[in-house]
Amino acid sequence: MGISNGTQFDTLGPTLTVTTQPAEPAGGDTVTATAVLTNDCPFPLRNAVLHLINPGATTAAKTIPLGDLGRGAKTTRRWETAMPADVAGDVSFTAHLVFDVDDNSSDCARSVKTFTVPYEPNEVRDPYRTFATTDDVKFGQYGSQLVIWAGGRDFSGGTDEKGGILLPGSAAESSVVQVETVSLTGSDNPTAKYGIAVANDLTAPEKGGYAVLTMSKSYGVEFMTDSDGNGHLDTWAGGGVSTHPALLRLVRSGTAYTAYTSINNGLSWNEIASATVPSASGALDAGVVASAVNLNYPGTTVQAVFDHFTVEAS
Repeated sequence: MGISNGTQFDTLGPTLTVTTQPAEPAGGDTVTATAVLTNDCPFPLRNAVLHLINPGATTAAKTIPLGDLGRGAKTTRRWETAMPADVAGDVSFTAHLVFDVDDNSSDCARSVKTFTVPYEPNEVRDPYRTFATTDDVKFGQYGSQLVIWAGGRDFSGGTDEKGGILLPGSAAESSVVQVETVSLTGSDNPTAKYGIAVANDLTAPEKGGYAVLTMSKSYGVEFMTDSDGNGHLDTWAGGGVSTHPALLRLVRSGTAYTAYTSINNGLSWNEIASATVPSASGALDAGVVASAVNLNYPGTTVQAVFDHFTVEAS
């Protein structure tokens, strides 16, 4: 487990730190986190409010009004929480301070203690299903995150070697499939890829409707489809700069697919291309896939981490 500590403040900001007990908590542990605030600014802090935030939370576990804090003032606040049992990746305890400098301005300080907990294969839970077209594939599920460990030569070029996690029959005639591609790591190579896949049957792409939208390790986004229904990806669009994390979105309207990416958490979307896949029929399987693309890098594998995979009617 790796640990990092960080306090972010301007040159005149107060000092804020976060520590935990135990110092290296594991999944399921009860943790006491401690925030220590020292006003070593040359001015008082007015109307200070401290927000104490648990790992993965979007709202504070505690919001504590501190009032006015004079120069040299020091205060300590603690909060207790339980580490999620299935935690992995970066797990952070955060203290966020908001305060006024004078009657006309405000500022903030933030301190984060982050633990990096290794992902380990633990399979997936209903309603997800897994599939693989290469031997060296494992799977995991951690809260809203899905993880695939895979080798494989590529998605295209007649090889189609990958691992995948799917929701059977989830993509209706009009639907939006979306995922955040978080990270692609391991003994990988610059051509490795991970992303979204849809098909009439993802375990048998030769049944039609097959398309993938992936982000590569180093060579940007790729949108590939099977134009003639034989199970092989034979159209391509994409390129550009690789971004991790990124959002990938595939919009289906009957046999028409349109691919998008976003690198600013969905504030804006970049259309990659549209394609017609005549063999798409009925409700499609939708899922996430990964391949090491190791045709030219024999034996390499990847760990692909996805978050917030959704399939919704449009």
